[in-house]
Amino acid sequence: MKRLVAISVLLLAAITAGAQVYVATDKACYLAGERIWCSVFCAEGPSVAYLELISSDGAVARTRIDVRHGRGGGSLQVPLSTPTGNYKLFAYSGPSDVNYGGPVLSIFNTLSTERVTGGVEIVDAVSYGKNTEVQTGYGLSVRTSGSIVLENTSGRPVSCCVSITRSDSIKAAGYHSIASFSPGARGPVSDGEVLKAVVAGPDAKQAAESNLAALLAVPGAKTDCYTSRPGADGYIYFDTENIFGAGDMVCILEGVDRKLDCHIELVSPFLTPGAGDLPKLKLCREMEDDLIRRSAAMMDERAADTLATTLPMRKEHFMLTHECVSYNLDDYTRFPTMEEVFVEITPNVKLRRPHGKTTIYTLMTPSVMDGPARWGEAVVMVDGVPVPDQKLIETYDPAIVKTVEVYQYRYNMGFRVFDGVVNLVTFKGNMPGVLFDDNVRIYDFHGCAWPMVHEGSETAYWHPLVTLEPGEKIELPVSGLQPGVDYTISVEGLASGVRPVYLRKSFVR
Repeated sequence: MKRLVAISVLLLAAITAGAQVYVATDKACYLAGERIWCSVFCAEGPSVAYLELISSDGAVARTRIDVRHGRGGGSLQVPLSTPTGNYKLFAYSGPSDVNYGGPVLSIFNTLSTERVTGGVEIVDAVSYGKNTEVQTGYGLSVRTSGSIVLENTSGRPVSCCVSITRSDSIKAAGYHSIASFSPGARGPVSDGEVLKAVVAGPDAKQAAESNLAALLAVPGAKTDCYTSRPGADGYIYFDTENIFGAGDMVCILEGVDRKLDCHIELVSPFLTPGAGDLPKLKLCREMEDDLIRRSAAMMDERAADTLATTLPMRKEHFMLTHECVSYNLDDYTRFPTMEEVFVEITPNVKLRRPHGKTTIYTLMTPSVMDGPARWGEAVVMVDGVPVPDQKLIETYDPAIVKTVEVYQYRYNMGFRVFDGVVNLVTFKGNMPGVLFDDNVRIYDFHGCAWPMVHEGSETAYWHPLVTLEPGEKIELPVSGLQPGVDYTISVEGLASGVRPVYLRKSFVR
């Protein structure tokens, strides 16, 4: 088994038509090493938005955002090595809308003198207008005296994001607003991302001519196991739900002669458009104190906790909706082989060797089958990852197995149907000790970012997914505002999913 750990592999969404995407951020100026908090708006249909932070030198950071009913939230980590300069944050759901201009964000690296090529100008001073307590916007109002109260005055249901940031001498190259954004027509509704891959290797052509199948699975996640379907373009596709967080992605080929040298390669979804004509970032001496203060605040906040919002429930899945019989092996005598475990502990699972091939069966009882009880061939998993060669299960070390989960139900996995599922859950949850064939690949995989509510010192409050009914008022739970400090509250959203609403107001606490 070859493990690819140097590359972060992300998969291509096979979306035939993109929907215009707007991305709002908590602020417009960041330090290298900070996190950019994002909120996404688009027409209903797409299930994922791709974000890229790009300068004239290329992309420095990428992420994916889970989208539900045209809305999503997440974050983008700015690497500590990012050069000082201006960057454009592109957001798109497919190739047709990749040219949509996102916000221009300024990145300052206080730990390095490296700069974007030709992208920085040293000046004596930068002139900015003084912050005043003037409110601009439509459809929203805010009260900043005492507690901070936000009200929906649009007369329609509103979905928006809220940011309260500290004001200082470091200003953005330009103001980005949702005011002129139009999400466009509703697109095809998708339950999740359609992932694209190709069979590669010296024997790829010969393998493609056989009746092959491919599996994708995430160790430790019961719901993230998918089978392939062929495409007319020669690629293979996986219809998935969006996968969250970073981890391993196991790619397995089935139905291929084990002597053939081939494997699955995943195709990146990111298109890396050109940044275009970005304004130069202007640096002057008067920014020094604020950059030092921000740098110290960033170091403190990197260890601070954030409050995660509750994600919408994922759709029903076989292993979530069907009951299983679970055997905690610590409740029994520990046996040295998995065959003895199946014989002595799990009466509804047995291991046999018909024609010299190791096969594991589950007992399909009359309660789940029409007719008498019978034994059927099961699909066997380790930490949620299918193991097609069940001889690997026969030689697996039961000392590292915590529980054996048995699902005595018929399970459809692509073009194959199994009479039950046997899932070995290990103590580590990452398939320790499984030795796959050479055609199996394990990639570092970065899925969708988690939407988070954040509170800090520079970004005092951030919420990416706020909903307000017509006339509804909410008090924002902001506790860290400092007396005598200038702040700016920015709210951007869509009323009834179509009409922009927005608010920007400066105030002193």
